[in-house]
Amino acid sequence: MAQSGTGHGSDARVPLADEARALLDALPTPSVVLDAEGRVRHANPAAARLAGYAVPELVEHGLELIRTAHAPAIDPVQAEDQEFLATRSDGTSFWARVTTAPLPETDLRIGQILDVTALHEAEGGLALSRQREALGLLTNSVAHEFNNFLQILIGYIDGLKRRLGDRQEPFIQRAISRSADATERAAILTRQLLAYSRRIAPDVRAVDLDAIVADLATRLAPDLPPGIRLSVATTPGLPPAISNPTQIEFALRHLVANACEAMPSGGTLTLSTFRVEPGDRMMHQPGEGIVGIVVGDTGQGMSPEMLARALAPFQTSREAGRGAGLAIVHGLMKRQNGTITLDSRAGEGTQVRLSFPAAAAGRPQH
Repeated sequence: MAQSGTGHGSDARVPLADEARALLDALPTPSVVLDAEGRVRHANPAAARLAGYAVPELVEHGLELIRTAHAPAIDPVQAEDQEFLATRSDGTSFWARVTTAPLPETDLRIGQILDVTALHEAEGGLALSRQREALGLLTNSVAHEFNNFLQILIGYIDGLKRRLGDRQEPFIQRAISRSADATERAAILTRQLLAYSRRIAPDVRAVDLDAIVADLATRLAPDLPPGIRLSVATTPGLPPAISNPTQIEFALRHLVANACEAMPSGGTLTLSTFRVEPGDRMMHQPGEGIVGIVVGDTGQGMSPEMLARALAPFQTSREAGRGAGLAIVHGLMKRQNGTITLDSRAGEGTQVRLSFPAAAAGRPQH
């Protein structure tokens, strides 16, 4: 869509009657006047409030000012509704629906801009629910089949322990030990996948998130890809979280794998904890406050469109087969009364925030 820069001059502007301007300015609906080339000739105050820009800025730069880079351009003569992802001056985004109609006795068209974000979220929520239902069925089937193979492996490894356990060859002892460890981790993974697919709420208790982060960081550090630096930041006096430690580690491993993939040339992986005090204005419900973990990276980041779909199953910007991870983490968090939120910008990295209810003061930790 062409912009309405100053180079067109006042002689190129189709006149708009003062009465029409006054009427548009009085409308509560965000509205703009477009010429045949899509340049903005006038914007009412409601449009300026929606976009977060002053009226002269909208007239100067047009709807390109709020249209995100990957959104389709607006055709001013198209009769059907047009939708695009828009960005306000403060960086927040919303879904905009533009409807245009001829302005009588002129060569101009009036365009009304509606914020249809709530509708998109409702439609997206329904689609996401169906996708997660399908993912649950698929996960259940795969986990059961994998568990069958796993039991065979466990049986043979137990047999090797009995027959070769007294052999002192380092290779044999190392092979038995690592095989046993691998099958144990695989068994834990299988149980978690089955719990996810059956939508079973896990047992929750008071958990020390700082201890979980520190322990996981110690075990992960030796296996991180070359060029990735691990940074850990804890929170003094952090209350325990009401959560399930096994599922927290399961979620963190998914997030760490995603973060490493987002930094193919190296970068910094950050594991940190945080606390939101009771009574903070971000608290939606009264309680003991919120505690949580942030997994951050300095990688490729996500575009606004990708970020909006990030929690949907099978959505990924990287290699095939890794796209179910965030959807699984989202499901695990919901079952623990927790939440997952993402903050990301293309080229600036991603931060994934896992939040849990804080335990009451004095509650014992387990």
